Amino acid sequence: MSPQTRRGRAVPPSHRKSSTHVAAPAVAAPVADKPAVEPKGAPTRAGRRRGVGIGRVRKSAAVRYAGGFFGAYTPLIVAFVVLFAGVWVYLSFINPPPPKPEERFTQISNKYVPKVDAARLEINDPKSDFTTRIKGFKDYSAALKSWMTDLAAVNDWTVGALPSASADYTTAASDIQQMITQGNIEVGLLDKAATATSEADLVQYTTALAAANEQFEGYWAQAAADMLLKDVAMPTLALPATPTPAPSDSGSPGPSDSPSAAPSPSASAVLSPSPS
Repeated sequence: MSPQTRRGRAVPPSHRKSSTHVAAPAVAAPVADKPAVEPKGAPTRAGRRRGVGIGRVRKSAAVRYAGGFFGAYTPLIVAFVVLFAGVWVYLSFINPPPPKPEERFTQISNKYVPKVDAARLEINDPKSDFTTRIKGFKDYSAALKSWMTDLAAVNDWTVGALPSASADYTTAASDIQQMITQGNIEVGLLDKAATATSEADLVQYTTALAAANEQFEGYWAQAAADMLLKDVAMPTLALPATPTPAPSDSGSPGPSDSPSAAPSPSASAVLSPSPS
């Protein structure tokens, strides 16, 4: 018997059955796609799109041209800013230009006018007693004297004038000099009035003080007009009224009614009052 006969007929491999049954692997059901979770810190899609847009803008020709333009002129711009700041500091703090004549005149006047006004109020206030009025004359004299001193310190009233200015600085300088002279005369009268010991003694300075003050304010107003400035009004200086003699009962002038005995002295007598 042949070997194939002893072993039996060979079965084709495709018809053999395995002694162990192996189950076919199960096919997993399709699962719907879940949105991918992006890690924290990673740019989002919108951010990536925005970045792409900005990158495109940066690469555009206009942006490149603008960047090149400003980049080329940046040193020049910085130099101009530094130069401008240096000139401003020099003209503002180190060596400022002189003020215009009308500005200088106004600055000096504004410094002392409030002091003069306050002193006049001490004299004019009805509630002021004699001591307060005498103090007002002293304060008035001190403020007016300092005012005239500062005006006299200006040697040339044309310094700082603009070529296009229409003010008459030459005439203004002459009027200011007259103002200074008259102001110093009034200072002398105020000093004399401050030595009065009573209201009756103060009366003898009334006429001269009123005349000197009127002339002073006239020159002041004229100087301001020359410089095209507005006139500054000062409070009226209240002075003791000069008493008038009472008529006698007989109707005929008595010794006290004669002109020679009138208590209103002349200006020269006021300037040099006799000790009484």
